[in-house]
Amino acid sequence: MSNASNNSGFNLLDEPWITVLPFKGREREVSMLEVFEQASRLAVIGGEVSTQAFAITRLLLALLHRAVAGPEDQPAWARLWDLTELPMEQIEKYAHKVRHRFDLFDEQAPFFQVPGLRTAKNEVSGLEKIVADVPNGEPLFTTRSASDLSRISAAEAARWLVHTHAFDPSGIKSGAVGDRKVKNGKGYPIGPGWSGQIGGVLAQGVTVRETLLLNLIARDAGTYVGVGGAADVPPWERDVDGPAWSEELPVAGAIQLYTWQTRRVRLQGDRDGVTGVVLANGDRMQPQNRQNVEPHTAWRHSEPQSKKAGRTVYMPLGHDPGRSVWRGLAAMLPSISSRRSKAGEPASWLAPGVLQWLCDLAENDHLPEDFVVRLRVHGAVYGAQNATVAEIIDDVLPMSVVLLRQDRPDAGRAAEGAVGDASQVAGYVWRLAENLAQAAGAGPQSGAGDRAREILYAALEQPYRSWLAGLRPRQDLIAARSAWQVLVRDRCRPITAELIRNAPTAAWTGREVNQRLVNVPLAEVWFNAALRKALPLAFTSSNTPMEVTG
Repeated sequence: MSNASNNSGFNLLDEPWITVLPFKGREREVSMLEVFEQASRLAVIGGEVSTQAFAITRLLLALLHRAVAGPEDQPAWARLWDLTELPMEQIEKYAHKVRHRFDLFDEQAPFFQVPGLRTAKNEVSGLEKIVADVPNGEPLFTTRSASDLSRISAAEAARWLVHTHAFDPSGIKSGAVGDRKVKNGKGYPIGPGWSGQIGGVLAQGVTVRETLLLNLIARDAGTYVGVGGAADVPPWERDVDGPAWSEELPVAGAIQLYTWQTRRVRLQGDRDGVTGVVLANGDRMQPQNRQNVEPHTAWRHSEPQSKKAGRTVYMPLGHDPGRSVWRGLAAMLPSISSRRSKAGEPASWLAPGVLQWLCDLAENDHLPEDFVVRLRVHGAVYGAQNATVAEIIDDVLPMSVVLLRQDRPDAGRAAEGAVGDASQVAGYVWRLAENLAQAAGAGPQSGAGDRAREILYAALEQPYRSWLAGLRPRQDLIAARSAWQVLVRDRCRPITAELIRNAPTAAWTGREVNQRLVNVPLAEVWFNAALRKALPLAFTSSNTPMEVTG
């Protein structure tokens, strides 16, 4: 199947470089063509960090879109879905046409790089510039030592190269010869890589084949995601980039964004190892109103930017590292935050285009109503001025596609309502803790409430995931919601009981706060009343009421 590589080249179509986990066996490296060939036998794509998997998956999607020339519409997609393997004949035919553009060390057209890229003083930076698990040489979440970065394999360099275009932090870059925007030998900040500006969401299946196909959005989804048009082509189908870059390139579609060249790069090395890199600014990408070309993130309406621009502006909804993905579920569900055009006021959120796509597939019976999709969340959190990678987010949330469906929104609304139950009760736990602290003499915003609220959310983390994964078509959603409210009530019990048990003696006597007496008995009464109002299904005659101090 694969062509043998020459002695000096390293062709990514043929050489093993992508980290994968098979269902049987250990983690290993495979070539791009081998990923497609073995996709039905692979569980996931991996890497040194999870954001590598996101960037490489999008690279594979770009190639697959071009190889199958689509898919054109949902029926064409369904034919691919019904096959047991990916269409290797089409993939190999396309790969043969573009193979010369996938050599990592080609002199004229090195993959994802600029041939001859250099600075005025011919400086070459260390590999810590592209290895994200050693931000600026400070190993925040790795055991990798500095000596490990003197040389890395060509395979690892390829993974970091793809990751760099997607997630490279902002900050000063090398000033490339031929870049007219260079000042004093430096390339001044233009922002992080495009994938670093969004809250990445992939639809993950049981196999890599399913994952690729679930994210392979058809061309007829153009009302909410443009993909696969005549101008929507990856870098290997365009002229080789030079050192110059653009402030505002037009974006024709998702394939361009999957492979956006945020940086100008040249690796120093060969197939035996890479020892350095020239890293300069590439094509800048602004995040405003990219919702019709970027399918792998939710979007939020920005009122300040809309007022400033005099038109509706949506921004990518990034991931909050201090907040689990399920707590923001409403923004993810097309049944709640539809991508289909609506009249009137702008929606607060727009669901990721890929989930709108799955909603459409389910509504047209191309996916069974009990099909379980895993929302795989990826993201980078940057430090001061977006100049370093501070944290990497990786999460998985399984759910039935029935939660996505707009034609049957009750399941999605039940899931959203359950999050609301948790949020309301967390607020009341916060108030109870703050009342107890103030009754003992603390000032407002003491921090006691914040701690108690996070303890409750931690106690609800796994239960909510299990409850959500258990929602199925034709289920009694009132019974499911009732079970959830009982669970929230019962998870509150030890937390609130401990708060009261640990209240200082002074809190039982209490003191006047905002012209009313606050003490432990009163705080407990207020909390119980609020809890009954927030969780009415948990306090029916068939459910035993909760006593906070019991």
